[in-house]
Amino acid sequence: MSPVSQPAFGHARQGSRAEPVLAASVLAPFADQPPAASLEAVGISKSFVAGVVQVKVLQKLSVAILPAELTLVSGPSGCGKSTLLSLLSGLQAPDMGTVEALGQSLCDLNKRALERFRLQHTGFVFQGFNLFPALTAVEQVQLPLGYLGMSDRQALERAMSALDEVGMTHRAQLRPAQLSGGEKQRIAIARALAKEPQLLFADEPTSALDAENGQNVIDILHRIARRHGTTVVCVSHDPRLVRHADRVLSMEDGAIRSDWRPGMPGNPVAYPMTPMSPMPGNGALNVVGHSSVDAPPSTQYHSDKGRQA
Repeated sequence: MSPVSQPAFGHARQGSRAEPVLAASVLAPFADQPPAASLEAVGISKSFVAGVVQVKVLQKLSVAILPAELTLVSGPSGCGKSTLLSLLSGLQAPDMGTVEALGQSLCDLNKRALERFRLQHTGFVFQGFNLFPALTAVEQVQLPLGYLGMSDRQALERAMSALDEVGMTHRAQLRPAQLSGGEKQRIAIARALAKEPQLLFADEPTSALDAENGQNVIDILHRIARRHGTTVVCVSHDPRLVRHADRVLSMEDGAIRSDWRPGMPGNPVAYPMTPMSPMPGNGALNVVGHSSVDAPPSTQYHSDKGRQA
């Protein structure tokens, strides 16, 4: 696999190549030389056809995402955040533009190579848990490890280690019907974590949970990013998650309207802006994107039940 390309944040992309730096100790925000982006989308667009109508979901969007951070993509339903997640993870291909993950252009991979890339390097956590009713918790976590060529003993050890990290070893022999919603989501996280992925994608992981369980889930995702150097991208319209993220990308109408860090002083940086152009201060590391839709900047959470992201 080719090494990761390293964008010059706030400047034009450089031609130099560098391996990703995954040590959390060197990933403090606003370091003089930010680490290489582990995920990068450049000028991506995506449309869907509904009947005879073509719906433009994303329009010429660019974003670079760093390792060892929890990046939250927020915004109302229908803004395109789940579509962005599917493009960054390789579940879908953009109509135009490019997506690089760990230095590999996903657009250049055929279907089989893309499936292999996702198996080896990515983990997924979904709102609906996606657990098998007949399997115990430890069997749920073991299942994908067999596809990586692990022996049963290796898979069991790795599964129990992942369950221990999310505090669920005491539930290892229980089936989904015997677990609460928060416990099911922690099992789903353990299943993704057991593969030791470099990229972890979470789509609305807390929307079906109460406040306490939602807090537990987001704390686990944040700890995974810092402890393992994992790139964690979480999509949610839940405003409770904002203060727990390292970085927040607020989307509206298929474009990223602001890019900010909750722990840093100043207000969010508003968009639209030219892709990869210099960004004002206020804590944002790098430019994300623009849209041809000339809508006013917004960092608020709205309700739009008529559309799906």
